[in-house]
Amino acid sequence: MKEPAEAGAARRQFLTTTYFPALDGLRAIAIAAVVWHHSLPRAVPGWLGRGHVGVPLFFALSGFLITTLLLSERRATDSINLGHFWIRRCLRIFPLYYAVLLLFALSLAWREPSDARRHFFENLPFYASYTSNWFVDYGVTHPIWFGFAWSLSTEEQFYVWWPPLVRTFQRWGSWATAGVLVALIGLDQLAERGLLDGTLSSAATRILTSFSAALALGALLAVLTANERSFPWLWRCLGGRASAAGCLLVAGALIWQPIGPSITIDLALAASVAACAFSPGDWLRRGLGARPLVQVGRVSYGMYLFHVPVIGLLRRSMPWLSEWPTLLFPASFLASFALASLSYRHLESPILALRERFRPTRQATAPLTSGERARAEV
Repeated sequence: MKEPAEAGAARRQFLTTTYFPALDGLRAIAIAAVVWHHSLPRAVPGWLGRGHVGVPLFFALSGFLITTLLLSERRATDSINLGHFWIRRCLRIFPLYYAVLLLFALSLAWREPSDARRHFFENLPFYASYTSNWFVDYGVTHPIWFGFAWSLSTEEQFYVWWPPLVRTFQRWGSWATAGVLVALIGLDQLAERGLLDGTLSSAATRILTSFSAALALGALLAVLTANERSFPWLWRCLGGRASAAGCLLVAGALIWQPIGPSITIDLALAASVAACAFSPGDWLRRGLGARPLVQVGRVSYGMYLFHVPVIGLLRRSMPWLSEWPTLLFPASFLASFALASLSYRHLESPILALRERFRPTRQATAPLTSGERARAEV
């Protein structure tokens, strides 16, 4: 067990670290899992059919990193500029999202009328407003074009409601903020199990169940990490040399053989994120920080937006690939990576440069305790 002095030094190192390469490696794993999931021709039993778990891994990463960013801004400036935060998020997310949505709309506009085409245009306002996870009917038999946007809607909604809560409840300390997260997770789990049926309307229930426990658990670990009293305990649990490997093994075991509610996997994924961020010293963190994985992780947002149309295009041009996911997966992964890399260089990077105008300005007396720039890249 590490001594308090060593935990204090570890906390100072964490708070002054500007970039966590291992988390880019986790992003690469997450996008690979999602691309594999959508490369399958049909539902597959067993662990090979659980590539969708890449989405809660993305959620856990976003919850942890965004909350760390918000708390570091508050330490540095004694406040959180919500307007500037939302502008930075918009510059990061909106340009590519709306460009891909427009390409979908133009492509479908020239197709023969079908149920899938009609479904897309009926729900276009929900895709455009990041509310598809609330209002789009996913219980249909035909393909749902742009259906993957539900996860992006969940994240964007988190970026809207979470920063004001952090700014408000951090006035009373980290425990108040942590309490809000625990309460939200509890409500979500009650709604997921139908225990609030009859208490809430169907619309309210759907909105509540669209809340992501993985996002909240990632945020909760960030809040506890930033707290001086809870950090030593968390460090003892997740800061050891084998901690990251252990957390990932537990997550892998739960994916292989699920036990209990899905929130157990969310918790294991969130713990893996925190463990990979705490110390860059062991072999696993160095492996996750390898250049190829970091490059994939950096453009994983673009890959998420491009991979579904890429898979569709490959299936239409080579129908036989549909029954060979072991071939379709690498082809779609590499094509999505190439498109996302081009997009990042020529479309996203020039726009991202504008975010520098909206970075938090530290007070002259405030210590530099954060890595705002790198942590904002989620």
